[in-house]
Amino acid sequence: MKTKHIVLAVLACIVVLAVVGARSSKPKSEPKSAEEATADMKKALLKVEKLTEEVEDLQNELDTVKQGGSKGSSVDTEEVMKKQARKQQSGDGLNIAFVSIRKIFQECRRSAAYREGAIAEQDKAIAELQTLSKEIEAEKAGLNTLRQDSSDYMVRAKALFEKQASYQAQQEFYKQQMDLKDQLWTKELYQDILRIVSAIAKEKGLDLVFREDEIDFTETNSNEIGLAMRMQKVLYSGGCLDITNEITARLDAGK
Repeated sequence: MKTKHIVLAVLACIVVLAVVGARSSKPKSEPKSAEEATADMKKALLKVEKLTEEVEDLQNELDTVKQGGSKGSSVDTEEVMKKQARKQQSGDGLNIAFVSIRKIFQECRRSAAYREGAIAEQDKAIAELQTLSKEIEAEKAGLNTLRQDSSDYMVRAKALFEKQASYQAQQEFYKQQMDLKDQLWTKELYQDILRIVSAIAKEKGLDLVFREDEIDFTETNSNEIGLAMRMQKVLYSGGCLDITNEITARLDAGK
């Protein structure tokens, strides 16, 4: 279709030039003035220039298509994925696979073991904080029985303030400790997933491995849903190899 447009544009240029030439050679019963002739020539040249630019633009687009696209060209990723999936079935084109990272994190044994340990550690921290909280309440009750101008009151008040400060410090420490452990564990597991993906890709001769995770539309936080939609890289993977279970199995086997 674009080649047809180019041919038409070239023909249009030839026609314009032929018309200009015919007008300049044909005898005229009423010769135009020099100003009119110059104006006609400028109009003709402008038309030729415009058509030339259109031809060049169409030729550039055609070259881009032949070269497989370039920066600034619009490529329908989903359509490319579908075509490559069909080629994969026939043995042609790229060998493409996909993996669900979310499913691996949810189902692998390492995740289950980590969650179990994290829950136990969290319960221990909560118990310690509850014990300290009860001590603080007891200190408050004892402080209320003393006169504010007595020496015992100041001693008990100091002890109360120290326990309150200790409670807040431990609460913040436990929170940061768990966050840091979550980050380190997530990073370690994800690096192992990438290592296994690379190994499987080499074994199976895969050219590309995409991440595909379903969006949880039951989430009530619109910001979280929007972020998940923006992060989703694969919208369709029919015909592509799913290596999620194989990665999970290798993780569970400690490979």
